[in-house]
Formats: sequence, structure tokens, C-alpha cells
Amino acid sequence: MWEVFLYINPLCSYCLKVEQAIIDFTRKHDIDTQYHFVTNYNMATINDYMKLQGCKITDIEERNTASQQVVEAAKLYKAASCQGNKKARNFLMNLQEQVNILNNPFDDNTIKRAINNSGLDYKSIMADKESTCVVQGLKRDQQLSMEMNVVKAPTAIVFDCEDEEKPGVMIDNFGDSTSQESISKNVNAMLERELPHTQNFARNDTVISLDKFRR
Repeated sequence: MWEVFLYINPLCSYCLKVEQAIIDFTRKHDIDTQYHFVTNYNMATINDYMKLQGCKITDIEERNTASQQVVEAAKLYKAASCQGNKKARNFLMNLQEQVNILNNPFDDNTIKRAINNSGLDYKSIMADKESTCVVQGLKRDQQLSMEMNVVKAPTAIVFDCEDEEKPGVMIDNFGDSTSQESISKNVNAMLERELPHTQNFARNDTVISLDKFRR
């Protein structure tokens, strides 16, 4: 079994492609996987998001808008997780698709569509997203990002739970291309090194004991 912490920008098209590539890989290799999707927003992730949106990173107004949208999306995802982690992940990926693939505006109609497509309750999510529980949950996620030394999104940290002595591996470079085919190829190459039959492999970085980061 693998335990995967995937740090993402909740509105990033590149993150969506990495998410899809990792899920496809674990399904292809029939790897029982527990996912933790963790929203990560800081100066670097906001800059990357603005570039993908074709915005000037020096434009203060556009930066404020981008920051507000990313934080709002993170709140929505955390609120959705109150109704089940799997449904919440489906909502997150649906929202990313609505905004980045279908080019719908990040507004209430798009949010409602993504929520309904994921089988979630719209009124509950809108009520929960401003709750103390959600605010505290997002703070814990940001703290977890710092503890794991995560700087950019997307970043994947993979633990092989079958080998307790094996440190987690951090992957934060999935290639410069934004094409799904290229990203999937890079993800496959990096994750294949983590399959049990391989004894020696290169790591981008390592992370200490998994137990410290269980939530």
C-alpha cells in the first residue's frame, strides 16, 4: 500500500494533470493507495497560477483576485471533505476542470455545477466553508506543508507502507511541458522507481518517518 500526500493549488490546470497521472499510475499497477490532497498556497504557487492564467505577476489587482480565488477554492475543498474525502477529491478535480479545461469563470454557477457533479450538498458546503473547523483545517494543512518542506505545487510525497524503513520520496518536478501525455510519461518514469522490484533509485528529496505526518 502507498500513502500519497499530494500538495496542489486547487485551481491549477497543471496540478489537475499531475493528479490524473498519479491516480492513473496507481490504478494501472493495482496499488492500494491512500490519498491526502492538501491545498498549498503561497507566493510561489500564486505566481505559477497567475502565469498559467496569462496574468502579469506584477499586477497587484490581478494578484489579489488570484489569491482570493485560490483561498476560496481551498475553503470549498476543505468544506467538501466533511462529506467524504473521495467525493471531495472528485469535487476538486471537477472544479479544476470547469475553470481550466472548460474555461468557465470561477463563480457561484461554476462552483454549484462542480458540487452537484460530485454528488455533494451545495448548501452544506457553502455553510461549512466559513466554519472554525475549516479555517483550522486549512491552517493545519499550511503547517503540514512547512513541516514537509513543500515549496511548490504540485508536489507529491509517496510513502511505501509495506516498507517502514524506507523513507518517503518527494517529487516536485514533473517537467516543463503542460501536455497530459508528457506529464503522465514523467510521472510514470518517476513512480516506477518506487515499485518493489526496483532496489536502487534516485530521489528528488526524502522525507522522514510517515508517522509524524499522519492526520
